[in-house]
Amino acid sequence: MIVLRRGASRSLAPTIESGKKYLLLYNSYMLNKKISYTFFTVGVIFFMSGCVSTPDSAVETEQIDIEKTNEITVVPASSTPTPIVKPSSTPTPTEVPTATPVVVLPPEPIVVQFMAADGQELSGLYFPADENPAPIIVLMPWSLGNQSDWEEVAYWLQGRGLLVRTMNSRKTWKSSNWYPERTLDMPLGVFTFNFRACEGEGGCQAYMPAGWLLDAQAAMETASQLEGVDPGKIIAAGASIGADGAVDSCAWINTTDLGTCLGAFTLSPSSSLTIDFRTAVDALLSQENPAEVYCLYGLRDSASQETCGDYPEIRAVNYGYVEDRGLELILVDRKPDPLDILQEFIFEALGGAQ
Repeated sequence: MIVLRRGASRSLAPTIESGKKYLLLYNSYMLNKKISYTFFTVGVIFFMSGCVSTPDSAVETEQIDIEKTNEITVVPASSTPTPIVKPSSTPTPTEVPTATPVVVLPPEPIVVQFMAADGQELSGLYFPADENPAPIIVLMPWSLGNQSDWEEVAYWLQGRGLLVRTMNSRKTWKSSNWYPERTLDMPLGVFTFNFRACEGEGGCQAYMPAGWLLDAQAAMETASQLEGVDPGKIIAAGASIGADGAVDSCAWINTTDLGTCLGAFTLSPSSSLTIDFRTAVDALLSQENPAEVYCLYGLRDSASQETCGDYPEIRAVNYGYVEDRGLELILVDRKPDPLDILQEFIFEALGGAQ
């Protein structure tokens, strides 16, 4: 603080002037300082306001962070270009399923064991055809012998080169040296068997017609199930009791779903198996596709003459007044040849189709 005293004003004039100057300088200084402080304060506020984030900038920052994250998860493309696979000009072959090979059995006869409906055990021989499947003929024996009486005829019908042509002076039907040429243009299997109580060469040792009927039916059923057999093309042939068995079992199997019998060839039938011959034949002829029925007989065989004579619906062959019956009708030089008629029957019954 500056104090002014009286009597001393003259000598203090320079000092006062200096003091005024000093005061002006001081006020100028303070003013400049306030201005500087104001600018400083404003700058600080502006700076702080720049550091505070607005909601929009927060969203933008978050989006940027997500984009950066996505950029990290993207696998960069390889510098080596991925090769383009062009379709082959050669088409891929379609895989064709392998067909099951057709088995043709050897020509040698096969022993077959089977059973009748009443449990009776039976035995037979199967002569396979040279094609698979093929029709089959069931040859039924007569009461004076067994299945071996059909052996040469079976080889001849089979037609696979196993027939040895020899002469048999005792059993003329087994003398294959005179058999006619096999003219059948088709494969054919053959099945023979023995009736119960008739297994020996001497033939049947007991009279069992009801059992023989069951045997004939069992033979037809067995034949329909043999390997290589077409069950829709079965035929039967027989002599004596076998003739009745052929007709009766042929009509019987057509009432089942086991197979189809297309015809029966008979030598000296006589309704001996508990079923009337004509009743069985009428059933075969009344089918939607009538079966073929042949009957060969001699006039001295009264039972066969009564059975087959005056029966225009079937193919009946009368050999006149001969003593022969059954397999004895198969004889060299007999006209018409019974074996040629047998071939005719087979062709007609099977329609000539393989």
